[in-house]
Amino acid sequence: MPFVIALAAVLVFLRRTSALKTSHAFACGALGFYLADSSLAGSIHSASANLLGMVGSFGP
Repeated sequence: MPFVIALAAVLVFLRRTSALKTSHAFACGALGFYLADSSLAGSIHSASANLLGMVGSFGP
């Protein structure tokens, strides 16, 4: 499951429970675009891929 889809699902859940306001969602999106353009993008991608790989290995 791609990380973007997982984040989108969390965003929809938080938005529906009113725990996340629209302005907060836009701020999170802007931060994501900023981080994607920074020098940390490769490290963040590697860390999230490793984390999702570990989570995916916990199967039945």
